[in-house]
Amino acid sequence: MRSLFIGILLFLIWSSLSTWYYVHHVSDFCDGPEVSQQVSEPETQAETDSVAVAETEPAEEILPLPENLIIHFAYNRSDFKPEEETSRFLSEYKAYLEKEPGAKIDITGHADATGTTSYNQALGMRRAESVKSYFVGQGIPAEMIVSSSMGESVPVADNATPQGRAKNRRTEIIIKNQ
Repeated sequence: MRSLFIGILLFLIWSSLSTWYYVHHVSDFCDGPEVSQQVSEPETQAETDSVAVAETEPAEEILPLPENLIIHFAYNRSDFKPEEETSRFLSEYKAYLEKEPGAKIDITGHADATGTTSYNQALGMRRAESVKSYFVGQGIPAEMIVSSSMGESVPVADNATPQGRAKNRRTEIIIKNQ
């Protein structure tokens, strides 16, 4: 029964991630601007230049979506110690959130498979909340941050090795546009 539950959970996660990827990356290529051709009488160079100047407006700067940030934790720990890389990401997130008012920061806590499932779920949440409280302390409004836990259910490495377990003890921070 547990493997069925894990299979269903993994399918839901996979379908959510693939939908998100399609919406944010692939659909832009499918919905490109329509191109129409108009035939008009030839204009003089002076007329063309004046029309081009009149139609040119300053373009609003489009900020690229900041990269995802992964923060690793020590065994059975949820205390967050920011590094230089975290500060760089934080400034990128702040700038992006100022330009995109509907955007949110999604912080998801994860754990390795050591311990019970319920303990690891709670540990993942403590990790996510630790990072969230740091971001709030650095000036990002709490209502722009969503924190959650996946516990041990979404490993990125093999839990049979110490190196794999270390990679699974993490929080993943991504920007989501609403």
